[in-house]
This record gives sequence, C-alpha cells and structure tokens, in this order.
Amino acid sequence: MKRRRDDDGGGNRGPAETRGEHSRRDTSGAKERSRSRHTWGIAVLPGEASGESVSSRFEAGSGGGRRQVRHPGPRGSWAHAVEVIAENPAGGRRRELYEGDIGIRVLSYGAEVRVTVPPSPDSYQIYLLLRGTGKVQVEGERIDAPSIIVGPHEKSGMWWSLDHEVLIVQIPSALVERTLADRLGDPPERPPRFRPAIIGDSTFGRLLTMVSSAGAGGRPPFMASPSAGHHFERFLLHTLLDSQPHDHSAACGGIDPAPGPAALRRAQRYCEEHAAESVSLRDIAAAARIGVRTLQHEFRRHLDTTPLAYLRGVRLAHAHADLVRMAGTGAQVTVTEVATRWGFMHLGRFAGLYRERYGRSPSSTLYGSR
Repeated sequence: MKRRRDDDGGGNRGPAETRGEHSRRDTSGAKERSRSRHTWGIAVLPGEASGESVSSRFEAGSGGGRRQVRHPGPRGSWAHAVEVIAENPAGGRRRELYEGDIGIRVLSYGAEVRVTVPPSPDSYQIYLLLRGTGKVQVEGERIDAPSIIVGPHEKSGMWWSLDHEVLIVQIPSALVERTLADRLGDPPERPPRFRPAIIGDSTFGRLLTMVSSAGAGGRPPFMASPSAGHHFERFLLHTLLDSQPHDHSAACGGIDPAPGPAALRRAQRYCEEHAAESVSLRDIAAAARIGVRTLQHEFRRHLDTTPLAYLRGVRLAHAHADLVRMAGTGAQVTVTEVATRWGFMHLGRFAGLYRERYGRSPSSTLYGSR
C-alpha cells in the first residue's frame, strides 16, 4: 500500500512523500498479508493548482482486528476503521478541492475496502461516488442512492470497490444550525436530521455533480478568493436546507419538489397549505388530480413515505415551531392547545411522535425543563 508522510492532525502539514515511495508493515505469516491487512495511509496526489503535494493524516492505532485511522476535516478529525480486502496496484490518493469552513475532497483508499465510521459529534458527511461501485448503510439501514448524507451522531458503514473514487463534503453542524436559525428566527432544538438518500436529479444532487465537475480540471472557481468561497458556502448551505428533506423542512418553507412529478408537488403543496385543517387521503389525491393508489405509489417511490405520514410530519414541524416560538415569547399556551391546533387530538400519541423526532417532550420545549 502506498503511503505518505502525515500532518499533525490539526491542519499543520509536513512534507509529503512522492508517489513512488512505499511503506509496508512487517508481518509474520500469510494471514496478516491477506484479507486481514489494514490501511496505514494513501499515496500523494500532486496538487494541480500549485504543484505542491496534498497531505492528509491517516494515523494508525490499535483496533483489534481492524486498523484505526483518522480522517481529517476542516476543523479536526475523527477515528474510523478501514479493512482492506484487496489492494489496487495504482495506490490511493486524495485531493483537496476546497478548504474553508466547509471541506471538500476527492478520496480513493487505493483498495477494495470496508469502512466503519462511528458517529461524528459535530459535522455532516456527504458522499458522492464518482467512480467504481459502493454500498452504504446509515444507522444499519441500506441506502440505495447516488449520494448520501450522514448527520451528527449517526453511525455509517461503507464498502467501496477496488477502483472507487469518492467526493466527500464535510459541513460543521454548527454552520448548518446557524443557517437554519436564520431561516426560522430561532435556534433549532438540535441539528436538523436529513433523509440520508440524496436523489441525483434533485437541486442539491445536481449541485454536488457540479462541484465534482468544477474540481476535475484543477482549481475550482469558488476558491478564487475568500469572498468567492464565502458565497459558495452560503449557496451550498441554503441549497441543502431547501432541497434535501429534513425534520425542519415544513417550518423553513418546504423542500425542493424537483425529484417528483407535478402531481406529487401539488400533493405536497396541499399538505403544507391545509395542515391545520381536517384532511383525508382522498382530499390529497383530489388536490393532486390523481387516484388514491397512484398517490400512494408516488409518495412511496419519491419520498419513501405515505401521504398521511408526510402530512403528519408537516403538522409536527408546525407544532414544534409554535412551541419554540411560544417558549421564547412567554405566551400563555398549553401543549394541548398547540397539538389540537395542528390536528393531534390524542395528546399521548402527539408526545410520542414529538419525542421520536425531536428527542425531547413537547412540554420540555415549551417550558424549558427536561
């Protein structure tokens, strides 16, 4: 496995070895040299803009049957385990596309690998497979999509083929929360939780493709100046919040309807506009101008949910926004009043759904005590 000299894990880089230099661990026995061998690092890919070597840290440690490495980001690094199944003679490589508050890089481990990534405490990781094949699980669920997003405190596992190359975007959760707070008027109770699968022809999916294409020929245009980088980051953050479904989508203006057909967009708009009213499945189908069974199929196909579950999520987001707003103003209102305003007639059911989504009870949001 080709490797290079590491930086110090805090962003201070040292000289990097050339691609022709090798470093191999001494082993005893065929077992260590076969499937059970694990990575120490990856080869250097020369920087295309400046001619300097691009450096990264993959710090080896003891991890039982697996090798622990550290994956660097724009504001730190976190350990994860990489199992090498078969090595690629061409070696691995890594290239930084952008380093600001957000970090963007293209990475290949130079092998067929299984990667186990523990939850990152303070960042979102976005993966777009550029070459090869892969399989990804988030919180134990298999995600079939061209790109995925993994949130803070979410565990993920990946398998990448021998010839893989992956675009990785790392966004600090504080940056996402701050942008969301600007939209909502209040800080969110916790970092927004996004649907892991990013649909390729959604607005955000197309943005990721654009970023990878912009970096393919050298220095991306958004690295031209600090001002350009700042505006690029704002564009990326707002596109993420607008396009990728999350548990605050309804409160901040809905989600990008591009992935689905016009009928699905009409159904979503109807749910948003009539969330406080008594709405049936037939009402939604009539607004979408399609049959009930077709409506159910379209929601399952494009949003992986049912029409009534989607409506319930919209109502829950509105109720949460009301509770947060009332808590900030000190208005005299009860949880029951907020729940019934948004169609939740069974208070126990509402409390259960609320806790499942927001991680706390409705009363603790309203009154500020856990």
